Amino acid sequence: MVLSQELNTVQEAIIFLHRKMFDESPSPMKLQKLCYYAQGFALAEGHELFPEDFQAWQHGPVLQSLYWEYQAFKWRQIDCDVSEPKLPQLDLIENVVAAYGRYDGAALSTMTHREKPWIDARGDLPESSGSNEVISKDSMKRFFTSKLQS
Repeated sequence: MVLSQELNTVQEAIIFLHRKMFDESPSPMKLQKLCYYAQGFALAEGHELFPEDFQAWQHGPVLQSLYWEYQAFKWRQIDCDVSEPKLPQLDLIENVVAAYGRYDGAALSTMTHREKPWIDARGDLPESSGSNEVISKDSMKRFFTSKLQS
């Protein structure tokens, strides 16, 4: 699976900004969750950052293409070269990294397990079960819009 150009730009921006703010790279799990929150808040503002859909995996929202891209890092920090991002939504991404980047991947996973988009996509499945169910962009948009309004 290949990352879309948009997703590639967003994930590189998140890695770059995380390194700048926290002096370390995110793990693959943390990158997944930061992409999820960035996409959610972008949808709440009326646009998407990338076309891929998240799936409601056991450990929270996952983009399959991003999973395959970084699976070799397992739980370690992502160690790859990224350049300084230049994209119109950089402020939004920077705000997400500043707000959520202080949490590790496991904490972010736990947070997503308590949120409606992940819960709705999984239905009655136990948390310990695997799933490839899509988390709809409509569900994300509604949820993150309500977060912006509160």
